[in-house]
Amino acid sequence: MSRIYSLISFAIALSFVQAVAQDDPSASLFGLDNVIDVHITIKPDEWAKLQPPAHVRLDGEAVGEAFGDLIEDATQGGHFRSEKSTRPGLAGYLGVDHQYGKGDVEIDGETVQDVGVRYKGNGTFIEGHGAGRYSFKIDFNEYVKGQEFRGMTKINLNNNVTDPSLMREALSYEMFREAGIPSSRVGYARVALTIPGETERKPIGLYTVVEQKDKRFLKRNYGSSNGLLMKPSTFGLFRYFGEDWAEYEIGYVPKTDPTEEQKKRVIEFARLIHKAGDDEFQERYAEYLDVDQFLKFIACNVIVCNLDSFLSGSQNHYIYLEPESNRFQFFPWDMDHSFGAFHMMGTPDTRRNMSIDRPVTDRRPIIERVLKVSGNREKYHAYIDEYLNTIFAKEKMLDRIDTIAKFVRPMVSVNGDKATGRFELVLSNEPHAWEPHPLKFYVEKRHESIRAQLAGTLEGDSVGFGAMPHIPEQFIAVGILFLVMLLFNTICWIWGIVVGFKGSTLWGCLNIFFTPIAPAIYGFGVRRDLGFKCALFATVCFFGSICWIVYALIQFT
Repeated sequence: MSRIYSLISFAIALSFVQAVAQDDPSASLFGLDNVIDVHITIKPDEWAKLQPPAHVRLDGEAVGEAFGDLIEDATQGGHFRSEKSTRPGLAGYLGVDHQYGKGDVEIDGETVQDVGVRYKGNGTFIEGHGAGRYSFKIDFNEYVKGQEFRGMTKINLNNNVTDPSLMREALSYEMFREAGIPSSRVGYARVALTIPGETERKPIGLYTVVEQKDKRFLKRNYGSSNGLLMKPSTFGLFRYFGEDWAEYEIGYVPKTDPTEEQKKRVIEFARLIHKAGDDEFQERYAEYLDVDQFLKFIACNVIVCNLDSFLSGSQNHYIYLEPESNRFQFFPWDMDHSFGAFHMMGTPDTRRNMSIDRPVTDRRPIIERVLKVSGNREKYHAYIDEYLNTIFAKEKMLDRIDTIAKFVRPMVSVNGDKATGRFELVLSNEPHAWEPHPLKFYVEKRHESIRAQLAGTLEGDSVGFGAMPHIPEQFIAVGILFLVMLLFNTICWIWGIVVGFKGSTLWGCLNIFFTPIAPAIYGFGVRRDLGFKCALFATVCFFGSICWIVYALIQFT
C-alpha cells in the first residue's frame, strides 16, 4: 500500500514539475545537462561600441595600479568607483564603461533581432581581454521595449576564463538553491560570432548561461517583484552612510525603484548594525533581517569558500528587502572563484582550511553581531553540519562533479588548445603546479577541515588580502635543483676553460663555447693528463642536466 502511495506522490510531483516547465519557457535555457547554441551577429560599427576606449590601458602594470587604487578607495570608505567610469569595480577603475551595441542573436535556431549586446564583468573582463574571449550580457529589450526571449529579458554568457572546470559557479548556485536560497539558474552555451565582412559564425567558446537577477527572477521565486533589490558596489557589508539616501544610491545600487519606506528601512538597518549597542541590536535586528536565511547564506558561502563575495566585503552579492516580511535577504552572485579559487586572499591551503567562524581577517560587523546573538552560532553550525551531510555531502559532490564533467568534456576543446588539459587538471585528486585548486581535492580537504572545526579539534585559518603568493612545491623543488645544476655547470665551464688553455688556445676557446661536450672530448681523448677529471665532472653535469629536464617535464605536464 505504501508503495502505491509513493507512486502516486511521485506522479503528482512529476506532473507539477512538468506543469511548471510548461508555464516557464525560460527553463529550456538552463540545466547542467543542457547546452544551447548561441549565434551573435553584430555589424562592425556596432561591435566597435563594445570595445574599451583607445586610451584605456589593460596591461599588467595598469591593472595592478588600478587594483591598488581600488582597494585603497574601498578600505577608506569608497564605493569601488573612480571618476574614469560610471561603472563600479576594477574595469571601471581602468576607465571601462560597458556599452551596448545593437545586434541579432540566434538561440537554437530562433532569431531575435535588434538586441543589446555588451561585454560584462570586472576581473573576468580583464582576464577575458588577455584570453581574447569576453563574457557577454544579452538584453532583449535594450532597443525594442517589451521584447523578450522565452520569458527572459536578459541573459548572461560567462566566459569561464578564471574557471577551467566550467562548473564552480554552476555547482555553487545549485547548492545555494538546494539550501532554499533563491539563486540563478545555470546552463551551457556554445557561442559563435558573426561580424559581417570580418568573421562568419566563428566559434568563440563554451560558456555558462547565468540567469539575471531582476524583476523576472523575483517574480519566479516570490510570486511578485514588489520588494527592493540592490547590488552593492561598496566594500563592506550593509555600510552606514548617514541619513542621506543619495550615498546609499551610489553604494547599494538599487535595481528596482525604491519607495520612501524602503529607503528608510535600509538606512535604519545600516544604522542598527553600526551604531546600536549590543542590547539594542539583539532586541531589534530580527525585525530587519531574515535570520535563518542569513545563517544559511553564510554557511553556504563558507563551505565553498566563496571569497570574491559577501565574505570579503566585495560587491558580488544581492540584497533583497522582501515585501511581505519587510526583512532583508541575501542572494549570491558571480561565483567563478568559489571552491577556494580566489587567489587574491590567502593561499590554496589556508582557503581549504578557512575558518567557519572568522573566515576573513578584516571585521565584518553584520556577521560578527548576528553570530554573537545567543543561539545563532549554534544554529549556524547546525546548518553547516546538515549541509555537509546533504547538499555538500562528499560522495554527492564528487559524483556530481563527475556527472557534469562527463557532459561538458566533449565540448571543452572549443575554448582553445590548452582548455582540455586544464579541464582534466582541475578535476584531478591532487594539486598540480598549473592547477593548485582541483575541485575534488577541495571537496575532500574542506570536509576534513570543517568536520574538525565543528568537533573543536581545529581552529581554521582567517584569510585576508595581500598574502604572499602561493608557490607550488613542484616549483620549489625544480627551482632548487636548477640552482644546484647551474652551480655545477658553472664550475665545469670555468674548469674546462682553465685546462683547455693549458693545452692550447684552440681548446680553451672550444671549451668556452661548447661546454660540457668540448671538455669531455678534450679530457677523455685529447689531453687525459690535463683534462680527465674535468671530463668526468662534465659528464656528470651533462647527465644531471638531462635528469633535471626530465624531472621538470614530469612535474609540469
